[in-house]
Amino acid sequence: MKKKKNKKIKNTDAQIALRMLIASLCFALISVILVTVIKKFPDFANGVYTKWSVTAMHTLSKVFSFVRFSVAEVLIYIISLVFIISLVILINNLVKKKGKLGRLFKYLTSWILTVSIITFLFYALWGGMYYTKGISNYINISEEDIKERSVEELAALNRYLIDKANEQAEKVTRNEQGYYTGYEFNRNASLTARKVSEITGKEEAIPKYVLASNPWSYTQTSGIFIFLTGEANINSNNLAIALPFTCAHELAHRNGITSEDEANFFAFYTLNNSKDINLLYSAYSMALIYTMNSLYSKDAELHKQLTATYSNLLRHDYDRYSEHWDRYEGKISKISSKTNDAYLKAQGQSDGIYSYGQVTDIMLAWFEKEIQ
Repeated sequence: MKKKKNKKIKNTDAQIALRMLIASLCFALISVILVTVIKKFPDFANGVYTKWSVTAMHTLSKVFSFVRFSVAEVLIYIISLVFIISLVILINNLVKKKGKLGRLFKYLTSWILTVSIITFLFYALWGGMYYTKGISNYINISEEDIKERSVEELAALNRYLIDKANEQAEKVTRNEQGYYTGYEFNRNASLTARKVSEITGKEEAIPKYVLASNPWSYTQTSGIFIFLTGEANINSNNLAIALPFTCAHELAHRNGITSEDEANFFAFYTLNNSKDINLLYSAYSMALIYTMNSLYSKDAELHKQLTATYSNLLRHDYDRYSEHWDRYEGKISKISSKTNDAYLKAQGQSDGIYSYGQVTDIMLAWFEKEIQ
Protein backbone atom coordinates (compact mmCIF):
# COMPACT_ATOMS: atom_id res chain seq x y z
CA MET A 1 0.00 0.00 0.00
CA LYS A 2 2.79 2.43 0.83
CA LYS A 3 4.40 1.92 -2.55
CA LYS A 4 1.14 2.74 -4.28
CA LYS A 5 0.70 5.89 -2.19
CA ASN A 6 4.21 7.12 -2.98
CA LYS A 7 3.70 6.40 -6.63
CA LYS A 8 0.46 8.38 -6.61
CA ILE A 9 2.17 11.39 -5.02
CA LYS A 10 4.95 11.23 -7.55
CA ASN A 11 2.55 11.06 -10.49
CA THR A 12 0.41 13.91 -9.06
CA ASP A 13 3.46 16.16 -8.63
CA ALA A 14 4.56 15.44 -12.19
CA GLN A 15 1.09 16.08 -13.58
CA ILE A 16 0.73 19.38 -11.73
CA ALA A 17 4.19 20.42 -12.88
CA LEU A 18 3.32 19.60 -16.48
CA ARG A 19 0.13 21.67 -16.30
CA MET A 20 2.07 24.61 -14.86
CA LEU A 21 4.67 24.30 -17.60
CA ILE A 22 1.96 24.37 -20.26
CA ALA A 23 0.36 27.41 -18.57
CA SER A 24 3.79 29.11 -18.51
CA LEU A 25 4.23 28.54 -22.24
CA CYS A 26 0.76 29.97 -22.86
CA PHE A 27 1.53 33.16 -20.91
CA ALA A 28 4.88 33.46 -22.72
CA LEU A 29 3.16 33.07 -26.10
CA ILE A 30 0.52 35.67 -25.25
CA SER A 31 3.27 38.08 -24.16
CA VAL A 32 5.14 37.59 -27.46
CA ILE A 33 1.95 38.14 -29.46
CA LEU A 34 1.11 41.29 -27.49
CA VAL A 35 4.58 42.81 -27.96
CA THR A 36 4.50 41.93 -31.68
CA VAL A 37 1.13 43.66 -32.11
CA ILE A 38 2.36 46.76 -30.26
CA LYS A 39 5.46 46.91 -32.46
CA LYS A 40 3.65 46.27 -35.74
CA PHE A 41 0.64 48.56 -35.21
CA PRO A 42 1.73 52.08 -34.08
CA ASP A 43 -1.84 53.41 -34.11
CA PHE A 44 -2.90 50.75 -31.62
CA ALA A 45 0.25 51.28 -29.52
CA ASN A 46 -0.05 55.07 -29.38
CA GLY A 47 -3.81 55.06 -29.06
CA VAL A 48 -5.60 52.22 -27.30
CA TYR A 49 -2.60 50.73 -25.49
CA THR A 50 -1.16 54.05 -24.30
CA LYS A 51 -4.50 55.20 -22.93
CA TRP A 52 -5.04 51.84 -21.23
CA SER A 53 -1.55 51.71 -19.71
CA VAL A 54 -1.54 55.26 -18.33
CA THR A 55 -5.02 54.78 -16.89
CA ALA A 56 -4.02 51.46 -15.31
CA MET A 57 -0.89 52.94 -13.73
CA HIS A 58 -2.75 55.91 -12.26
CA THR A 59 -5.54 53.68 -10.98
CA LEU A 60 -3.05 51.38 -9.25
CA SER A 61 -1.14 54.32 -7.77
CA LYS A 62 -4.38 55.72 -6.34
CA VAL A 63 -5.36 52.35 -4.88
CA PHE A 64 -2.05 52.09 -3.03
CA SER A 65 -1.80 55.75 -2.05
CA PHE A 66 -3.42 55.09 1.34
CA VAL A 67 0.06 54.51 2.84
CA ARG A 68 3.15 56.69 2.55
CA PHE A 69 5.64 53.85 2.32
CA SER A 70 6.16 51.73 -0.78
CA VAL A 71 3.72 48.84 -1.09
CA ALA A 72 5.86 47.45 -3.92
CA GLU A 73 8.82 47.24 -1.54
CA VAL A 74 6.78 45.21 0.94
CA LEU A 75 5.53 43.01 -1.91
CA ILE A 76 9.14 42.30 -2.92
CA TYR A 77 9.95 41.28 0.66
CA ILE A 78 6.95 38.93 0.73
CA ILE A 79 7.90 37.30 -2.58
CA SER A 80 11.50 36.92 -1.40
CA LEU A 81 10.33 35.36 1.87
CA VAL A 82 8.01 32.97 0.04
CA PHE A 83 10.88 31.95 -2.25
CA ILE A 84 13.21 31.23 0.68
CA ILE A 85 10.58 29.27 2.61
CA SER A 86 9.59 27.26 -0.45
CA LEU A 87 13.26 26.48 -1.15
CA VAL A 88 13.76 25.25 2.43
CA ILE A 89 10.64 23.06 2.16
CA LEU A 90 11.87 21.67 -1.15
CA ILE A 91 15.29 20.78 0.25
CA ASN A 92 13.65 19.11 3.26
CA ASN A 93 11.33 17.08 1.01
CA LEU A 94 14.18 16.05 -1.31
CA VAL A 95 16.15 14.78 1.68
CA LYS A 96 13.36 13.07 3.63
CA LYS A 97 10.71 12.04 1.12
CA LYS A 98 10.41 10.02 -2.06
CA GLY A 99 9.36 11.23 -5.48
CA LYS A 100 12.30 13.62 -5.62
CA LEU A 101 12.23 14.23 -9.36
CA GLY A 102 8.51 15.03 -9.39
CA ARG A 103 8.85 17.40 -6.45
CA LEU A 104 11.79 19.21 -8.02
CA PHE A 105 9.98 19.51 -11.35
CA LYS A 106 6.90 20.89 -9.61
CA TYR A 107 8.98 23.45 -7.68
CA LEU A 108 10.81 24.70 -10.76
CA THR A 109 7.70 24.95 -12.91
CA SER A 110 5.81 26.81 -10.18
CA TRP A 111 8.40 29.57 -10.26
CA ILE A 112 8.59 29.49 -14.04
CA LEU A 113 4.83 30.03 -14.07
CA THR A 114 5.18 32.91 -11.58
CA VAL A 115 7.78 34.61 -13.77
CA SER A 116 5.65 34.03 -16.88
CA ILE A 117 2.60 35.63 -15.26
CA ILE A 118 4.61 38.64 -14.05
CA THR A 119 6.15 39.03 -17.52
CA PHE A 120 2.69 38.95 -19.09
CA LEU A 121 1.41 41.55 -16.63
CA PHE A 122 4.47 43.70 -17.33
CA TYR A 123 3.73 43.95 -21.04
CA ALA A 124 -0.05 43.99 -20.62
CA LEU A 125 0.01 46.87 -18.13
CA TRP A 126 3.08 48.96 -18.92
CA GLY A 127 6.06 47.37 -20.69
CA GLY A 128 4.60 47.91 -24.14
CA MET A 129 5.11 51.65 -23.62
CA TYR A 130 8.75 51.11 -24.59
CA TYR A 131 7.47 50.94 -28.17
CA THR A 132 5.20 54.01 -28.14
CA LYS A 133 5.66 57.75 -28.68
CA GLY A 134 6.64 58.35 -25.07
CA ILE A 135 7.43 61.96 -24.31
CA SER A 136 5.89 63.16 -27.59
CA ASN A 137 2.50 62.58 -25.96
CA TYR A 138 3.21 65.49 -23.59
CA ILE A 139 5.86 67.76 -25.12
CA ASN A 140 6.11 69.24 -28.60
CA ILE A 141 9.52 67.85 -29.53
CA SER A 142 9.61 65.44 -32.46
CA GLU A 143 12.25 62.96 -33.60
CA GLU A 144 13.18 65.40 -36.37
CA ASP A 145 14.10 68.00 -33.76
CA ILE A 146 16.61 65.63 -32.13
CA LYS A 147 19.70 65.58 -34.33
CA GLU A 148 23.49 65.84 -34.32
CA ARG A 149 24.61 69.30 -33.21
CA SER A 150 27.86 71.18 -32.99
CA VAL A 151 30.09 71.55 -29.94
CA GLU A 152 29.34 75.27 -30.03
CA GLU A 153 25.62 74.60 -29.61
CA LEU A 154 26.34 72.24 -26.74
CA ALA A 155 28.57 74.83 -25.10
CA ALA A 156 25.85 77.47 -25.45
CA LEU A 157 23.36 75.16 -23.73
CA ASN A 158 25.80 74.54 -20.90
CA ARG A 159 26.49 78.23 -20.41
CA TYR A 160 22.76 78.83 -20.12
CA LEU A 161 22.32 76.03 -17.58
CA ILE A 162 25.36 77.14 -15.59
CA ASP A 163 23.99 80.67 -15.30
CA LYS A 164 20.65 79.32 -14.10
CA ALA A 165 22.20 76.84 -11.66
CA ASN A 166 24.54 79.50 -10.25
CA GLU A 167 21.60 81.83 -9.79
CA GLN A 168 19.51 79.27 -7.90
CA ALA A 169 22.47 78.14 -5.80
CA GLU A 170 22.57 81.64 -4.32
CA LYS A 171 18.89 81.59 -3.40
CA VAL A 172 18.35 78.20 -1.75
CA THR A 173 18.36 77.89 2.04
CA ARG A 174 21.72 77.05 3.64
CA ASN A 175 23.00 76.53 7.17
CA GLU A 176 25.93 78.31 8.82
CA GLN A 177 28.39 75.90 7.18
CA GLY A 178 26.98 76.72 3.74
CA TYR A 179 25.29 73.33 3.28
CA TYR A 180 22.12 73.32 1.20
CA THR A 181 19.32 72.39 3.60
CA GLY A 182 16.32 72.06 1.29
CA TYR A 183 15.74 68.36 1.93
CA GLU A 184 12.14 67.81 3.02
CA PHE A 185 10.95 64.59 1.44
CA ASN A 186 7.18 64.96 1.82
CA ARG A 187 7.16 68.60 0.79
CA ASN A 188 9.38 68.14 -2.28
CA ALA A 189 7.57 64.96 -3.35
CA SER A 190 4.18 66.66 -3.06
CA LEU A 191 5.25 69.79 -4.94
CA THR A 192 6.83 67.70 -7.68
CA ALA A 193 3.66 65.61 -8.06
CA ARG A 194 1.64 68.82 -8.48
CA LYS A 195 4.01 70.14 -11.15
CA VAL A 196 3.85 66.85 -13.06
CA SER A 197 0.05 66.98 -12.86
CA GLU A 198 0.16 70.28 -14.76
CA ILE A 199 1.83 68.48 -17.68
CA THR A 200 -0.06 65.19 -17.64
CA GLY A 201 -3.49 66.58 -16.78
CA LYS A 202 -3.91 63.85 -14.17
CA GLU A 203 -3.79 64.07 -10.39
CA GLU A 204 -0.51 62.39 -9.58
CA ALA A 205 -0.16 60.17 -6.53
CA ILE A 206 2.80 61.39 -4.46
CA PRO A 207 6.13 59.53 -4.84
CA LYS A 208 6.98 57.25 -1.92
CA TYR A 209 10.17 56.67 0.01
CA VAL A 210 11.70 53.21 0.27
CA LEU A 211 12.00 51.90 3.84
CA ALA A 212 15.34 50.23 3.12
CA SER A 213 16.82 53.30 1.44
CA ASN A 214 20.20 53.09 3.19
CA PRO A 215 21.06 49.52 2.12
CA TRP A 216 19.43 50.16 -1.26
CA SER A 217 21.96 52.95 -1.81
CA TYR A 218 24.67 50.34 -2.37
CA THR A 219 22.98 49.62 -5.71
CA GLN A 220 23.56 53.30 -6.64
CA THR A 221 19.84 53.58 -7.40
CA SER A 222 17.99 56.79 -6.54
CA GLY A 223 14.54 55.73 -7.72
CA ILE A 224 12.54 53.00 -9.42
CA PHE A 225 9.06 52.69 -10.89
CA ILE A 226 7.14 49.48 -10.13
CA PHE A 227 4.35 48.70 -12.59
CA LEU A 228 2.56 46.23 -10.29
CA THR A 229 1.52 49.06 -7.96
CA GLY A 230 2.00 52.16 -10.16
CA GLU A 231 4.22 53.64 -7.44
CA ALA A 232 7.14 56.00 -7.94
CA ASN A 233 9.62 54.61 -5.40
CA ILE A 234 12.33 56.99 -4.19
CA ASN A 235 15.56 56.36 -2.32
CA SER A 236 15.23 58.79 0.59
CA ASN A 237 18.97 58.52 1.28
CA ASN A 238 19.76 61.25 -1.20
CA LEU A 239 20.56 64.96 -1.19
CA ALA A 240 18.16 67.86 -1.68
CA ILE A 241 19.77 68.82 -4.97
CA ALA A 242 18.57 65.58 -6.60
CA LEU A 243 15.32 64.75 -4.81
CA PRO A 244 12.74 66.68 -6.92
CA PHE A 245 14.44 65.69 -10.18
CA THR A 246 14.36 62.01 -9.16
CA CYS A 247 10.69 62.23 -8.16
CA ALA A 248 9.74 63.78 -11.50
CA HIS A 249 11.81 61.19 -13.38
CA GLU A 250 9.93 58.28 -11.77
CA LEU A 251 6.57 59.99 -12.28
CA ALA A 252 7.44 60.26 -15.97
CA HIS A 253 7.61 56.46 -16.08
CA ARG A 254 4.11 56.21 -14.58
CA ASN A 255 2.86 58.31 -17.50
CA GLY A 256 4.30 56.00 -20.13
CA ILE A 257 7.63 57.77 -20.68
CA THR A 258 9.78 54.66 -20.46
CA SER A 259 13.13 55.62 -21.99
CA GLU A 260 15.58 57.03 -19.46
CA ASP A 261 16.73 59.99 -21.54
CA GLU A 262 13.13 61.13 -22.09
CA ALA A 263 12.30 60.65 -18.40
CA ASN A 264 15.29 62.83 -17.51
CA PHE A 265 14.17 65.53 -19.90
CA PHE A 266 10.59 65.29 -18.64
CA ALA A 267 11.93 65.88 -15.11
CA PHE A 268 13.84 68.96 -16.24
CA TYR A 269 11.01 70.30 -18.40
CA THR A 270 8.47 69.88 -15.62
CA LEU A 271 10.55 71.59 -12.93
CA ASN A 272 12.44 74.29 -14.83
CA ASN A 273 9.64 76.87 -14.56
CA SER A 274 8.59 76.03 -11.01
CA LYS A 275 7.95 78.83 -8.52
CA ASP A 276 9.60 76.75 -5.81
CA ILE A 277 13.33 77.42 -5.54
CA ASN A 278 14.18 73.83 -4.52
CA LEU A 279 12.48 72.37 -7.59
CA LEU A 280 14.12 74.96 -9.83
CA TYR A 281 17.59 74.30 -8.45
CA SER A 282 17.16 70.55 -8.81
CA ALA A 283 16.07 70.93 -12.45
CA TYR A 284 19.01 73.04 -13.58
CA SER A 285 21.74 71.48 -11.46
CA MET A 286 20.88 67.86 -12.33
CA ALA A 287 20.39 68.54 -16.05
CA LEU A 288 23.74 70.33 -16.07
CA ILE A 289 25.50 67.17 -14.89
CA TYR A 290 24.33 65.30 -17.99
CA THR A 291 25.02 68.07 -20.48
CA MET A 292 28.47 68.78 -19.07
CA ASN A 293 29.35 65.08 -19.23
CA SER A 294 28.37 65.18 -22.90
CA LEU A 295 30.60 68.21 -23.45
CA TYR A 296 33.52 66.46 -21.75
CA SER A 297 33.26 63.56 -24.21
CA LYS A 298 33.50 66.00 -27.12
CA ASP A 299 35.87 68.73 -25.88
CA ALA A 300 37.61 68.19 -22.54
CA GLU A 301 39.35 71.58 -22.62
CA LEU A 302 36.13 73.51 -23.19
CA HIS A 303 34.55 71.44 -20.44
CA LYS A 304 37.33 72.56 -18.10
CA GLN A 305 36.80 76.20 -19.03
CA LEU A 306 33.07 76.08 -18.37
CA THR A 307 33.50 74.16 -15.12
CA ALA A 308 35.60 77.08 -13.92
CA THR A 309 32.50 79.30 -14.20
CA TYR A 310 30.62 77.31 -11.54
CA SER A 311 29.92 79.40 -8.48
CA ASN A 312 31.55 78.26 -5.22
CA LEU A 313 28.13 77.28 -3.85
CA LEU A 314 27.22 75.18 -6.89
CA ARG A 315 30.62 73.47 -6.83
CA HIS A 316 30.23 72.83 -3.11
CA ASP A 317 26.83 71.17 -3.66
CA TYR A 318 28.20 69.02 -6.47
CA ASP A 319 31.12 67.94 -4.28
CA ARG A 320 28.75 66.90 -1.50
CA TYR A 321 26.57 65.03 -3.97
CA SER A 322 29.57 63.10 -5.36
CA GLU A 323 30.94 62.36 -1.89
CA HIS A 324 27.57 61.03 -0.79
CA TRP A 325 27.28 58.47 -3.59
CA ASP A 326 30.98 57.59 -3.64
CA ARG A 327 30.49 56.02 -0.21
CA TYR A 328 28.20 53.40 -1.73
CA GLU A 329 30.33 52.28 -4.68
CA GLY A 330 31.46 48.67 -4.75
CA LYS A 331 30.62 45.20 -6.05
CA ILE A 332 26.90 45.57 -5.38
CA SER A 333 26.69 48.78 -7.40
CA LYS A 334 28.55 47.12 -10.30
CA ILE A 335 26.16 44.15 -10.30
CA SER A 336 23.18 46.53 -10.13
CA SER A 337 24.56 48.57 -13.02
CA LYS A 338 25.06 45.48 -15.19
CA THR A 339 21.57 44.21 -14.35
CA ASN A 340 19.97 47.56 -15.22
CA ASP A 341 22.02 47.72 -18.42
CA ALA A 342 20.81 44.26 -19.47
CA TYR A 343 17.19 45.15 -18.64
CA LEU A 344 17.26 48.37 -20.67
CA LYS A 345 18.83 46.64 -23.66
CA ALA A 346 16.19 43.89 -23.46
CA GLN A 347 13.51 46.61 -23.75
CA GLY A 348 15.01 48.00 -26.95
CA GLN A 349 17.26 50.71 -25.47
CA SER A 350 20.44 49.63 -27.26
CA ASP A 351 22.67 51.99 -25.29
CA GLY A 352 21.60 50.52 -21.97
CA ILE A 353 22.54 52.61 -18.96
CA TYR A 354 24.20 55.16 -21.23
CA SER A 355 20.73 56.13 -22.44
CA TYR A 356 20.35 58.23 -19.27
CA GLY A 357 22.94 60.67 -20.63
CA GLN A 358 21.28 60.98 -24.03
CA VAL A 359 18.98 63.55 -22.48
CA THR A 360 21.49 66.07 -23.87
CA ASP A 361 20.16 65.56 -27.41
CA ILE A 362 16.62 66.40 -26.28
CA MET A 363 17.88 69.32 -24.19
CA LEU A 364 19.57 70.79 -27.28
CA ALA A 365 16.34 70.50 -29.29
CA TRP A 366 14.43 72.22 -26.45
CA PHE A 367 17.10 74.93 -26.17
CA GLU A 368 16.86 75.75 -29.87
CA LYS A 369 13.05 75.85 -29.92
CA GLU A 370 12.31 77.65 -26.66
CA ILE A 371 15.38 79.60 -25.51
CA GLN A 372 17.53 80.74 -28.41
